[in-house]
Amino acid sequence: MSDATSPPKLRALIVEDCENDALLLIEYLQRVPFELTWQRLDTEPALRDALRQEWDIVFSDYAMPYFNGARALEVIRDHNPDLPFIFVSGTIGEDTAVAGMRAGAQDYVMKGNLTRLGPAVHRELADAKARRERRAAERAIRRLSQVVEQATDSVFITNPRGTIQYVNPAFERLTGYSAAEAVGATPALIQSGLHDDAFFRDMWSTILTGQAFQKTLINRRKDGALFYEEMTISPLINDEQRITNFVSTGRDITDRILADRVRTQLLDIIEATTDFVAILESDGSLRYLNRAGRALLGLSQQADIASRHIADHLPEWAAHRLLMEAFPAALRDGVWHGESATMRADGREIPVSQVVLAHKPTSDTPAFYSTIARDITERKHFEQELKRQATHDALTGLANRVLFEDRLETMLARMERSQALAAVLFLDVDNFKRINDSLGHAAGDSMLLQVAQRLHDCVRPSGIVARHGGDEFTIATGDLHHPDNILTILHKLRDAFETPIPIAGQDVYVRCSMGISIYPHDGRDPETLLKNADTAMNQAKAHGRNQYQFYAPEMNARGQELLSLETDLRRAQEREELRLHYQPQLDLRNGRIAGVEALLRWEHPVHGLISPADFVPLLEDTGLIVPVGEWVLRTACAQYRRYRESNFIALRFSVNVSARQFSDGALLDQVRRALAEERVPADHLEIEITESTVMRDVQATGEILAAFDALGVRLAIDDFGTGYSSLAYLKRFPLDVLKIDRAFIQDVPSDSNDSAIAEASITLGHKLGLEVVAEGVETAQQLSFLRAHECDLIQGYYLSRARPVHELTPYLLAQTKPHD
Repeated sequence: MSDATSPPKLRALIVEDCENDALLLIEYLQRVPFELTWQRLDTEPALRDALRQEWDIVFSDYAMPYFNGARALEVIRDHNPDLPFIFVSGTIGEDTAVAGMRAGAQDYVMKGNLTRLGPAVHRELADAKARRERRAAERAIRRLSQVVEQATDSVFITNPRGTIQYVNPAFERLTGYSAAEAVGATPALIQSGLHDDAFFRDMWSTILTGQAFQKTLINRRKDGALFYEEMTISPLINDEQRITNFVSTGRDITDRILADRVRTQLLDIIEATTDFVAILESDGSLRYLNRAGRALLGLSQQADIASRHIADHLPEWAAHRLLMEAFPAALRDGVWHGESATMRADGREIPVSQVVLAHKPTSDTPAFYSTIARDITERKHFEQELKRQATHDALTGLANRVLFEDRLETMLARMERSQALAAVLFLDVDNFKRINDSLGHAAGDSMLLQVAQRLHDCVRPSGIVARHGGDEFTIATGDLHHPDNILTILHKLRDAFETPIPIAGQDVYVRCSMGISIYPHDGRDPETLLKNADTAMNQAKAHGRNQYQFYAPEMNARGQELLSLETDLRRAQEREELRLHYQPQLDLRNGRIAGVEALLRWEHPVHGLISPADFVPLLEDTGLIVPVGEWVLRTACAQYRRYRESNFIALRFSVNVSARQFSDGALLDQVRRALAEERVPADHLEIEITESTVMRDVQATGEILAAFDALGVRLAIDDFGTGYSSLAYLKRFPLDVLKIDRAFIQDVPSDSNDSAIAEASITLGHKLGLEVVAEGVETAQQLSFLRAHECDLIQGYYLSRARPVHELTPYLLAQTKPHD
């Protein structure tokens, strides 16, 4: 049977003491018809127990032995006011029935006439449903009312004409108007006057079409204060699709708007500031970078920074300092500040003063950092300029007295560690006052500037030049191995002022008086050395100006002697005072003379033969060693050619090459040209280079030696054992000969250490495939030792002194018989 023809279901609770009467009632209800579920009871406890179930209706007799209908009605109404209750009784009177209905019964029917029962049941079921729906609606309204009343958002309701009918407490708190003041008024009550007519036309056109209107409004409180309200106005539409009311809900967003405005203003300020401002993740990734920051890093304003890391835009040291020092310090203390640097796209470093702040909203969120950095390039330049002004002479740009003494103290500490000497020179310009008085102060300043420049050009980079004050200058130079070395700079200073200085259209010759003190002989601190150099300078002035004086008297005679020698040495070559002497070399394997070494000598017209110890260092210091070295090479080749033209004995001859000569790019061409012009076989020439020269620049040395080897010239390492050569490099060089320095021969065989070194050197040379020559052999015992250890060749006074070329041929002829 379909649902359309099925009788309605009815759950009926029957309060009846008579079972037959109950069955008659049930039979009637089934005929109505109802699909009936029922229960009969006649006591209050049974009733209360039955009410645990759901029932649609209650039928009750009025008078019963153990219970009565009035009490049953009272229990039912306490349980459910909406449950239909009908008296079905045979004894109830009209007054009793009226009293029962007043107490909450819906109807009464007499047992003898149940005709009205069916319609009454249908009616009461419908009424009960309506009551339940009404009560549910009332409950919903009450809940909604509570929500509206307790809401933090402002709510007001108007009729279709806009008259306010209701406002909630939040409206009162927000606007300052009470409900009594607002109800009956219109929303114009809170209008600020800041919205134009077009705004309100848009609002009305929206809500009158049934749509919600959502905007942010600026309204005015009762006290006149403005506030921002995020407002939604919604129309209420009934079943007939007619607008019955408008509901306006508003949220006060004044604080948010003002905060947003402040943030916007702050962002505008941050974007407008010239300082670098950035927000960084905990790992250093960029989250935000302002306009100045982009400009500082060389990034365009459109460049995406999401994938960039701050370390990519910092020098390595600055990135390490930010991530390893600033971040941890800021996380610990809240803030870090210090100096750092950024790096532009072109790699240029920009010094900055930086502040880093750590932000950690909660313990569960990772920290992030903000940083502000200011370009302090100008400040650094200013600081450097202030420092320069404090430590440098304003006119000449040279160090002043304070900086000179500070740097001199550092130099002296270094000299003490390296066991070297240093010299302090105190100079006074002899003719400054006359120039200043006659040509004017501008001319005097120009003179001092040019003097300062010439002094600066005379001193190597490790030296110090300063203006002591007025027309006085000081110079410090270190790394001297002998007091005589100071003569090199004295020579340079003298040459520097050989040419006049142009001043005010005139050529002026500058003359200086100089005093020199030597560390540590004349003092061990800057103050003492300066005082003694000043004293020596005054002595130089007393001797007639344009002089120099050492503080130590014995140095003056030596200095004059060496300076005079230097002057004569410069003319020695053109005066043909230089000579070559040759020292023979004996081959111990066959007892024959195998070669000679060309040694330079100077025959001074006054002093006679000058010791090489006196003039060779002067050649090195003055740079004359290069042209004189070329003269030695060409002369040796020419003399060897003349020797070979008249002698059948073939020899090899060796020529020493200095470090400066070896590094001169012209040496190879000089050798090639000398051999060609004198028609000397290349393998008859042996070039000797000291061990220290070879190791100065290993790569360049290898290239030069390879070029000589390709030419066919023999190559020898001179003074072996006195330098710091690497055997790995010696093995790679195309060498032919190893010469043991005389220092390791002179005490052989009595000194066990020297004997061991000499023996090891011979063994090493042979292992490297080299001929071994021992220098400085002066005794028979030395010769026996070297022969016993299979040294290849010897030279020294025991065999022969160095001889002039005219004595060499007779000596060689006399030595044609083998030596024992």
